[in-house]
Amino acid sequence: MRKYIFLLVLLSAFASCKRDPYFYNGIKAYKDIAFTNYFKRTNGWVAGDGAYSTPLNNGQSLWAFGDSYIDSYDPATQSVPCIFQARSALLLMSTSNPGNQATLPGNFGSNSYFLPADGNNWTWPGPGYQNGDTIYVFVNKDSQANTDTPCIAKVMLNGYTFNSYYPLPYPAGINFTYSIIQQSDYYYLYGTRDNGFGNDLFVARYPANNIYAPWQYYGSNGWSTDTNAITRIWDEFTSSFNVCKIENKYVLFTTEFSVGCDQGKNIYVATADNPYGPFTNQHSIWQVDDTLNGHYPVFYLANPHPEFDNGRKELLVTYSINGYTGCFNSCLNGRMDPNVYRPKAIRVPYKQIDPSL
Repeated sequence: MRKYIFLLVLLSAFASCKRDPYFYNGIKAYKDIAFTNYFKRTNGWVAGDGAYSTPLNNGQSLWAFGDSYIDSYDPATQSVPCIFQARSALLLMSTSNPGNQATLPGNFGSNSYFLPADGNNWTWPGPGYQNGDTIYVFVNKDSQANTDTPCIAKVMLNGYTFNSYYPLPYPAGINFTYSIIQQSDYYYLYGTRDNGFGNDLFVARYPANNIYAPWQYYGSNGWSTDTNAITRIWDEFTSSFNVCKIENKYVLFTTEFSVGCDQGKNIYVATADNPYGPFTNQHSIWQVDDTLNGHYPVFYLANPHPEFDNGRKELLVTYSINGYTGCFNSCLNGRMDPNVYRPKAIRVPYKQIDPSL
């Protein structure tokens, strides 16, 4: 009888593991509560989306956010206005002590860090990298006419001051501002183009020591400067793409389509041995669990942050949530809880991403 009961318990536990949406290869991701709490700030940058990080050689990581709340937190109500104050924001965070943070001031008399002097555009920042005394941040300049212009913004490491914009190639309508990886003597950039039912993903590269050099694009015949030879390396019904390298694997992160509450919940990964793919074995590594009043939020942008290494082969990944549109109104009497618009952090074991890691 005892053996029979033990067997039932064992089978029940196994079945629970198989049903667990986070369970893969015998291990699972988990919410990093401590890191999520690092975004619960009450001054400077208070809330926002995006959450791209750029590791610097001085022990800091430069976080770039899009639409953001700046110095607008009311401690009495623990709320912020329903409308954000900035289109972009930069936050410095120590990689060894993430609680050590500083918001960088805006430019041209604005709360926004990236704001053209003419005031007719706004700029949403993305990934970046450091080269010498300069930080290069990939951005999208959006005009009041709703036209996008992919650029790279130069920020000087000394004082973290904005320097200038440099327009990026925009071949065949492909926007190469989604993620960047340095590998050997090249930087690899990933970009997307709307295919009418989702987006196609492409990869380009340029020499690590010269962003102004002609770009090469990956196609069916390998690398070429011929923009007509570009071919997609992935396509998916989503607008969220990011690629990073973990040990010997290139890891593609995407999110299930979500533009309203109770829609997609999954964060997916696929892996490859080369920066251009082929990416295979796509699987879910997390289902968003940030329910409120029984509903799931709008979510997007699953971004990896390898520089925040906890020593246990667990990758830090953040994702953005943006309220519960379609289910209920997060804004009451002109105020809202900033937690419905703050990034959330999870830890994903390497072996959940790929068994070989």
